[in-house]
Amino acid sequence: MKVFRFKKANSVKSIMQKITTNKFFSDGLKKVFLKKIWLNVMGENVSQYTENIYIKNNTLYLKINSSALKQELTYGKDKIIENFNNEIGSDEIKKIIFF
Repeated sequence: MKVFRFKKANSVKSIMQKITTNKFFSDGLKKVFLKKIWLNVMGENVSQYTENIYIKNNTLYLKINSSALKQELTYGKDKIIENFNNEIGSDEIKKIIFF
């Protein structure tokens, strides 16, 4: 007879909450969600040139590997911030830095 590790059954919701509050998993999940949001906001053509994306202190940092695209995106920073904030449903992003 197999001995089960847990005494009671847990809901999927409670398990997901435990995973997302775990520091090791939450950083990885944030990166995945940021990439997905960036894809929704800017589309496939722009997102394929994006290597790294993260948020720190209400600033969205993006590593773009095309200098021409980076220059083009700097002209529309305000619109990108507005669209990104609309996608996430808050006004968390105040500034964008392309590197």
